[in-house]
Amino acid sequence: MHYQYYNSNVLLIVNVTGQIRLLYTPFRVLCIAASGRIPLNTWVYVEEVWSDNQDKLQYVIFGQVYSYKFFQIPIKF
Repeated sequence: MHYQYYNSNVLLIVNVTGQIRLLYTPFRVLCIAASGRIPLNTWVYVEEVWSDNQDKLQYVIFGQVYSYKFFQIPIKF
């Protein structure tokens, strides 16, 4: 899947067949690598979606900024 920053309240997701889906905050993600205060295999809600200076996707969770790479989105098209 390809994730694209859309705005702070929406994440655009494109799957391998080109189908598009918009996720509006708050949306739920699964932690796949422990990071900061979030332990492995914990479900959390993304409050905001950000893009940093290098255009890398970031999530705001519990008021802290985390890389999207630490989380998995359970989504079906």
